[in-house]
Amino acid sequence: MQALNYTNARNNLKNIIEDVCDNNEEVIVTTKNNKSVVIISLDEYNATHSKLKKDVQKALKEIGNGDFLDIDDAFEAAKKSYRA
Repeated sequence: MQALNYTNARNNLKNIIEDVCDNNEEVIVTTKNNKSVVIISLDEYNATHSKLKKDVQKALKEIGNGDFLDIDDAFEAAKKSYRA
């Protein structure tokens, strides 16, 4: 992942888009005001968005079925997995 300032990104936008799409790169663009964005390909965005929607739907179904841990049990399970 590379990071560029806004001026550099603006001056090289075509090349950045091609690199992002052709090489599955991610580019961070920053401004002087410390605001940042990430440029990803539309294919990557769609894949990520689709996976996120599926994961949320699965989680909601599990919650609806009562298949979940309360916060204390989840925390204990997480601690145990780090000790292993």
